[in-house]
Amino acid sequence: MNFSLKAMAAAVLLALPCAVQAQVDATVPLNVVSNPFSTNGTGYPASGRAGGFLADFTIDFPETPGATFDDYLVWCIDADRTIRVPGGPYTYAAYKAFDFAANTNFGGANGYDLTAGDMKRIVGLVSDLQVNWASYSELARVQRQGSIWALFRGETPVLSNLAEANLSGWYVLYNGQNQTLVTYVPEPSSAALVLTGIAAFMMLASMRRRRV
Repeated sequence: MNFSLKAMAAAVLLALPCAVQAQVDATVPLNVVSNPFSTNGTGYPASGRAGGFLADFTIDFPETPGATFDDYLVWCIDADRTIRVPGGPYTYAAYKAFDFAANTNFGGANGYDLTAGDMKRIVGLVSDLQVNWASYSELARVQRQGSIWALFRGETPVLSNLAEANLSGWYVLYNGQNQTLVTYVPEPSSAALVLTGIAAFMMLASMRRRRV
C-alpha cells in the first residue's frame, strides 16, 4: 500500500467514531414556543392537535458543541405522548434518525420498535408537510400527520406508496415520556471530516515527497 492509500485509510478510520456514535447528546434542554403547523391526524382523534412546533434547544454535537437553535422547527411523530404549548423545559436525548430506528429499546408507547424503513417514510412525510403546508388542504394535512403517527406505532397508514426519504441530517429528540420529535439539523457530517483528513494527509504526502 503506497503512502497516499495509507493516508486515505487512516482518515476514514479517524472519522468512524463520530459516524457510529448512536446517542448524540443525552441531555438536550428544550422549550416549546408555539405550534404554527397545528393539525390533527387521521385515525387518532384522541391525540388532539400536534404537527410542527417552534422550539428553543441546544445540542452538543461532536463537531459543534453547544449548537443552539431558537424558534426552530421540530415535528411530532408520536401520537401517544404529550407536550405543552408553550411548555418546558423538557430534557431530551438526541439521536441520528437512523440510529434511533436501529435501537431496539425505542419506539411507540404501544411497544412497537420502528424500522429504518418506517423512519424514512416518516421523515418523507414530515418534509413534505413542511414544504407544502400552505398549499395543502386540512384533509391532506391530517392524512399525512395520521400516517406519521401510524408508522411510529407500526400500524397501517391511511396513505399508501409512501416514499422513503434520506435520513442524513435528521435527528430524533426522545425521552419516552413527552412527545417524540424529529428535526432537520444542518451540522458537519462525518463525510466532511473524512475529506478534511484526506486533504491533510495528502498535504503531508506531498511535503514528504519534496523532502526525499
